[in-house]
Parts: sequence; C-alpha cells; structure tokens
Amino acid sequence: MAFPGKCFLDVAAVVMMLVLILPCLSYAASYNVGDDFGWSYDIDLDTWVADKTFYVNDVLVFIYDNTAHNVVSVDANGYNTCSTSTSYGTFTSGHDEITLTSAGTWYFICSYHCDFANQKMAVPVYSS
Repeated sequence: MAFPGKCFLDVAAVVMMLVLILPCLSYAASYNVGDDFGWSYDIDLDTWVADKTFYVNDVLVFIYDNTAHNVVSVDANGYNTCSTSTSYGTFTSGHDEITLTSAGTWYFICSYHCDFANQKMAVPVYSS
C-alpha cells in the first residue's frame, strides 16, 4: 500500500533537483559573424570579436558571397602570415556553421582577402 504523502515527496524531490541542476547547464549561443555585414572585409572583425565572450559549443555562422570569399580555419602561424598551409578545414558554402568544440583561440581567415584586406579573426574560446 502506497503512502499518500510519499508520492508528493517524490515529486517535490524531482522538482527540487531540476531547480538546482538546470541553472548549471550551459546553453550554446549562435553568432552571425560580422552581424549585418557578414564575413567580409567591410567590417573590423577584431572589434566585432572584442565585445563578445565565446564558450565551448557556441556556434559561429559565417554568411558570405561564396564566389568572392571562403572561410579557412588555421593555426596561429596561418593567421599571422595569412597562410593556409596548416588548415583545419576550408568552408565554401556561403553559409557555414562552425561549432567551437574546445577552449583556446580559434583562427579564421579568408584565403582570398587575408593578406591585403585583413579579412581574418582570432576568437578566444572559454570552457565555461
């Protein structure tokens, strides 16, 4: 035979656990790179990055004209020298979503416009 108050206590315990656990969960944010300008050399991408805080599992959405631009994920040397020799991926769809899967600095360049138009960005990513 079940005790009438036991069911209430079980439900109350579950609700209390959810109240304690849910605020601790982090939700990924999605950022349109360059906002209304998109992935372009028409915006100062360093300034765009500077007023944001990026965390693991956030998503960068690169929107651009794929006949004129691309997105290449590179290492720090590739970022500094506008080189794609060490590339972690080249994206060319014009609407690329890249999930930031680990903490550290992520580097992106446009292989067509990095060197003379400074179309590149370094994104610091935090674990929490």
